[in-house]
Amino acid sequence: MKKLILFSGLLSLLFGCNSADKSASKSELQLNITDTIKTLPLPIGVGHFNHAFQSVEDQYLLFFDYKSFQVLIYSKADGSLIKTIQLEQEGPNGIGKFVAGFFAKSLDEIYLTAGTNTLFKIDGNGKILQKIQMDTGDLEKDGVSLFSNIFTIANDGIYFAAFPLVFEWTSLSPEELTKIPNLLKFDSLAGSFTPVSYFPEEFVGNNLNKAIFPILSLGPDQEPVINLNFRNLYQVKNGEVQAHSAAHSEFPEEPTTSSMSNMFEDMNEIMKMINNVDIYTDLFYLPEQELLVRVAKFEDIPESTADATFLASQWGLVFLDTDYKKVGEITLEPNQYNGQYIFGTNEGIWISTDHPENPVLVGTWDGEYMHDIEVYNNKIYG
Repeated sequence: MKKLILFSGLLSLLFGCNSADKSASKSELQLNITDTIKTLPLPIGVGHFNHAFQSVEDQYLLFFDYKSFQVLIYSKADGSLIKTIQLEQEGPNGIGKFVAGFFAKSLDEIYLTAGTNTLFKIDGNGKILQKIQMDTGDLEKDGVSLFSNIFTIANDGIYFAAFPLVFEWTSLSPEELTKIPNLLKFDSLAGSFTPVSYFPEEFVGNNLNKAIFPILSLGPDQEPVINLNFRNLYQVKNGEVQAHSAAHSEFPEEPTTSSMSNMFEDMNEIMKMINNVDIYTDLFYLPEQELLVRVAKFEDIPESTADATFLASQWGLVFLDTDYKKVGEITLEPNQYNGQYIFGTNEGIWISTDHPENPVLVGTWDGEYMHDIEVYNNKIYG
C-alpha cells in the first residue's frame, strides 16, 4: 500500500488593532513552515494526481479517483482510510464508464455527473438513489452550454457552471460573452435551469484570447462562489452577485492573454492558455480557521502542453476572512507543493507537498506528501 504523507507548517495570525491596518492585505498573516507529519494510506492502483477532492462534515476527506472509480474516505483527525466505495459501471447501480463531476454533501449523499448530462445521487455504498437526465435543449437554443463537470450543492440548491455553446469563444464579441450566463441554478423537480450570474464586463475586457472557464466553490454560508481566472471572486448571496477582490500580489491585474491574434489557430496555444499561464484554480473554505484559501498557480509551461501528468512548479495562497476581506497571502517554495489538495483541522491548514520534483521524493517515489500550515488563532481580533 502506498502512503500519502503530510508535513505540517505553522501559520501565525498577527493583526494590528488599527482598523486601517486590516486593509493592508499582506501584513496581517505571517507564515512559518514546520515539519509535523500526517499520513494517509493510498490503496494499490490509485494514482497521485488529479483526483476530485473534498472535505466533508468537518471530519472527513474524500478523494474520487477517476481511473479506478473509487471514492476514498479518510479521517481528518488521524489520516486513516475509513472506507472505500467502489462505483459500478454496469448493472442496476451502474453509472457508465465516464464520470465528469463529483460532489459529496455527506458520506451518504454523493452526487456525480456522468454520461450525457446525467446527474446521479448515490449513498455511501454506491447504490443509486436518484438518476436525473438533464434536458439542455432550451439552454442550447440560447447558445449556452452546460458545464456538467463543474457543479456544487449549495445551501439553496444545485448549481452548474455554464459556458458559450461554441468551441472557439474568440468568435464571439466581448459584448456577446457578457450576455452568456456562467452560473445556472438547476431545479431538479421541474428539470429546468435558471441563469444566476453572467460573465462580468471587468473580466471579459476586450480580448477573449484567454481562459474563461468558471470554477465553482462554496463560501462560509454554503453559498455559491464563482472563481474565474481574475482578481475578483464572485459570491452569490440572497440571489445577488457580489464581487470581492481576492488577488495575489504577484499575479497580473488582468488575466493573461495570448500573444496570437486568435489562439484557436494553434492547439498548443489553447492548452497553454488554459493550463499553464498564471491561473487561479481552487477555492477552499476552512471552517476550523474561518478562512477562505484561494489557490494561485504560477505560469509554468512544459515541453508538451498535452502532458496530463505535468504539475506546475510554484503555487501561491490568498487568505480571506468570512467577509471575503483579504487578510494575507504566501508564495510557496517551488517544486515542493501541490495546490490541488488543501484542508483544515484544529491543528492547522494542510497543503499537499506531493510534487514530482520535491527533493524529499526524488529516488523514493512511493508516496504522496502533504504540508501543514498551522493556525494559532481561529478568529481575527482588532
